[in-house]
Amino acid sequence: MADTTGTNQASSTKILIAQVLLAVALVAFWELVGRKFGYSWTSLPSLIAVRIVEWIGTDLAHHVTVTLSEIFIGLTIGGTSGILLGLVLGRSIVLGTVFRPIIVGFYSVPIITLAPLFILWFGLDLAPKIVLVTVSAFFLLFFNTFSGVRAIDRDLILSMRIMGASSGEEFRKVIAPGAMTWIISGVKIALPYAFAAAVTGELLASRDGLGSLLAKAAAQFDMTGLYSALVVLMVMGIVTSAIAVGVERWMLRWRNATG
Repeated sequence: MADTTGTNQASSTKILIAQVLLAVALVAFWELVGRKFGYSWTSLPSLIAVRIVEWIGTDLAHHVTVTLSEIFIGLTIGGTSGILLGLVLGRSIVLGTVFRPIIVGFYSVPIITLAPLFILWFGLDLAPKIVLVTVSAFFLLFFNTFSGVRAIDRDLILSMRIMGASSGEEFRKVIAPGAMTWIISGVKIALPYAFAAAVTGELLASRDGLGSLLAKAAAQFDMTGLYSALVVLMVMGIVTSAIAVGVERWMLRWRNATG
């Protein structure tokens, strides 16, 4: 076991080093090509780094906090609602059959197209962006949870009932563990969509947030500012994705447990 763990750690380290070297090579190539052929439309990594440092000294933390707040609140509300409804409808064949087509119908409307409507309803503050993230997270978590519950072996549930298990025991020992992998997978899928929903809402109408930085830079044809905001968003996406993977491994550690 120790040898296997050591081998996995060494392999992970090598992969990480390769990824870092690849990123450095791409940035260096971008810098060299830009300086040789011009960078009016692509800016330069060096200029982007300087701009980000300038933002760090002013209001970057504020804009990042606004965007993360929209994502966190929206994911919490939409994810919780989607999971609960997915559990309820997934366990009830009748309710699932009745309501699932209705929810699919609502989901068929592109979420981003609702942004102008939400802005008209809720104004320019955090509310419309939170609602966009909430709606996006709700559907993704609902369908994943619903599918996870439906994928549970029905014979296992019937066996629990035959042995006299209560609804609570059935949920704790069969439904929740069986659907947990699907739920966590849904959260990982929902994260990039939550970022997209929040930033799209900020792009359309917002005074704060990373989307507003993008909108201001685009309006001024400031390519360095545009790429700087995109780089910040990319870094945030990588960090949150890594955190989500870590949480998934911790919550599902029982899968690798051995007797």
